[in-house]
Amino acid sequence: MSLHHVPLIFASLAGFASLSIASEARASHLDACGGLWLEADAAGQCEVVPKETCEEHCEPVATERVCASRLFQECESSCTLTAEVECQGSCESSCGTECTTTETSQPPNCMGLCMSDCQQTVTDSCGDTEHGQCRSSGAHCCSDSCEAQCDATEETDCEPVCMTACSGSCVGRANVDCQVDCQAVEFQSCTDTVVQECQNECETTGAAIFCDGHFLATGGDLQACADALKAEFSIELDVDVEVDVDLSGGDDDNDGDDDIREAVSCSIADPTQTAPLGMLVLVALGGWRLRRTRRARN
Repeated sequence: MSLHHVPLIFASLAGFASLSIASEARASHLDACGGLWLEADAAGQCEVVPKETCEEHCEPVATERVCASRLFQECESSCTLTAEVECQGSCESSCGTECTTTETSQPPNCMGLCMSDCQQTVTDSCGDTEHGQCRSSGAHCCSDSCEAQCDATEETDCEPVCMTACSGSCVGRANVDCQVDCQAVEFQSCTDTVVQECQNECETTGAAIFCDGHFLATGGDLQACADALKAEFSIELDVDVEVDVDLSGGDDDNDGDDDIREAVSCSIADPTQTAPLGMLVLVALGGWRLRRTRRARN
């Protein structure tokens, strides 16, 4: 199996605002991978990073999306602002223009249109930085609000799609600042915790999954996360990695007997090699004793 480590490219969900509607067609909330939102572009850069290079990627910036997901849930009960009336109208106007420009080549995408509008508030609140705590917190807020409205949308005309998209966007926009401020209180301690989780996952499973430089917290179940990625994005990840195990027993006497015991134990572990290895050991011991006998006679 060929494993390659992924470079830390600090892209965040804020990239939705600049992506085309086509690239925003797929974005999913992956419970088996730490509960983070992952867009199609990032999913296309998912890698299984082996233990040898894994821990060096377990940096705070790689944990931001996992923390945004966890802290969003904690802050949700206190961030319950409703959409402002004027937001819906202005959003539908800009959404309609954006939708009709792409409608000739593809159907309207509710999630993409919603995120494109909502992310503008995140940009205004957090600045133009492409990554960071603020962007991750705000982006997750937008994603959750947009998904709640767009998940069951089956409309194919711009006007009804924009009404739904803007409902999600305006609720998200109303709560972005609240979520960013609320999450900021615990964000540092969360990243410290997830960095440790990442390092433990590298150590105990022999690898970890990173997508576009972001750690996917699988809780040690790499296969479940890989299955979720396959189901949502049709990407294949081979998570069958070998974990090094010390079989030497740590013998400090180094009297040579361990070499024989190891050869015997290995032959027992592999029935197909028991006879050849066993005979070699016996022949070696017999030859040694024969030489001792001849020397004694001489």
